[in-house]
Amino acid sequence: MEMTDDTVSGERGSATSDERDDLVFARPVPEYVDWLVGVIIALGGMALFVGGTVVTFVVDRELLAEDIESGQITVVVLERDLTEAEMLEFSLEVVNWTGIGLLVTGIGLVLFAIGYVAFRHRAHQSAGDETPVGTYRSSAVLGAVATAVLSFVPFSPILGGGLAGYLEQPASGRSVSVGALSGFLSMVPALVLLGFVTVGLYAGFAAIQEAGLGFVVVAGMFFGLLAIGAYGAGLGALGGFAGGRLAENG
Repeated sequence: MEMTDDTVSGERGSATSDERDDLVFARPVPEYVDWLVGVIIALGGMALFVGGTVVTFVVDRELLAEDIESGQITVVVLERDLTEAEMLEFSLEVVNWTGIGLLVTGIGLVLFAIGYVAFRHRAHQSAGDETPVGTYRSSAVLGAVATAVLSFVPFSPILGGGLAGYLEQPASGRSVSVGALSGFLSMVPALVLLGFVTVGLYAGFAAIQEAGLGFVVVAGMFFGLLAIGAYGAGLGALGGFAGGRLAENG
């Protein structure tokens, strides 16, 4: 079969949309930045894992019973004082599920960091030394990490989304959506952890024969989780818009 220039160019045209998204980047990010991002994510994951280990294996029934007896832990449900036995069962369920949530979130972050660094290293190797490398996803991850690092700043998802939008605008123009993704990703660890806490709260209420109240709490927590996700994505999109405009004018 004879290959014409038009055929070759057509094949290239069909393959370049993803390649442009994955390999061509007007604002190149050095590979050491990807390694730094991976280290930051992994350190955060290890911190959560250590915290989860302490909560799971150190805070036991005996320790909780001592704190309840001394008055350091008090649980009140609908203005009803629980007995010490009920408070112990409730607290034990919440603590156990919180510990599991910390462990799962920490391990997940470490695995994500390893996968991210491996993916980015492979992309750099495939592109070669002269071709800048960047992706929509990596811009979002960079913005999410920036949001986490700057979490002490009010409305930090705007800053992280702005960074993601600034980096992505020259490559694809999708500054708003990458900012929104960045803001949402920065909330994912908190969402996962709060999901486990929600399970713990329901299990605690069920343990003291208040399953109906547990359903109400779960519903409230569910809407709270939605609000947290919307908060991150909304502010991230706003920052992405600002970052994209800055990139266009810069």
